[in-house]
Amino acid sequence: MKLYSKSAKAEDTNLTKRVLLLALLVTLLLLFMLSEQVQTLILSFLFPSEGRYTHSRKTILQMTGEHIMLTLLATALAATVGVLIGIAVTRKGGQDFQILILRLNAFIQTFPPSAVIILAYPVLGFGWKPALLALFLYSLFPILGNTVVGFQSVAPEIKESARGMGMTALQQLWIAEFPQAWPMILTGIRHSYILNLGTAAIAAVIGGGGLGTIIISGLALRNSALVLSGTIVISLLAFIGEQVFLLLSRFTRT
Repeated sequence: MKLYSKSAKAEDTNLTKRVLLLALLVTLLLLFMLSEQVQTLILSFLFPSEGRYTHSRKTILQMTGEHIMLTLLATALAATVGVLIGIAVTRKGGQDFQILILRLNAFIQTFPPSAVIILAYPVLGFGWKPALLALFLYSLFPILGNTVVGFQSVAPEIKESARGMGMTALQQLWIAEFPQAWPMILTGIRHSYILNLGTAAIAAVIGGGGLGTIIISGLALRNSALVLSGTIVISLLAFIGEQVFLLLSRFTRT
């Protein structure tokens, strides 16, 4: 009982620390996004010789909103498709296609997102759509791969027990197997989110918006303050996302 109480207390302490860290990161992000004075104060301290500390046409809040929407949409699409395909190729009727699907998915990863954007541009045009396609394809592999590994790692005894209880194939999948595979699936989604968050900056090259807008402007103007401004927000979003996924893992584990 003492061992259990100590373990539970330590777990509660870690949870509290994560929640406080998340609150701190969100506060820092909001302060930086919502106040140009805060942006200017920080960046002028680091780069006193630069003449400009904010973007001339868009606020950092607008660019952050575009960046988050593109990242979340690409991650959600990759999660939906990746999990569904992963489930399909671990069922009896789809196992013959498992190696082919995984190899094809790995082959797609050899193309950098910028190449996908260039190939998709003539068809999808200027804007966020080619970037969304590139991010979707690039982030599919971690989710698909982890889904397959997650379902393959389910103990045969669990499947046999589910069948012995008279569960249908769908019930066995949802009630018996999915909870066991979920931690691996969530890890794949987390990796895809972080990957998309950084890669989404290239969307600005073709007018897709996002924080790449201020980073590219800074590079073009040789303005380190503008480059750092976009990088700070992307880094904070990555740290926040990491904490959210860790908390989600904590509250959804079996």
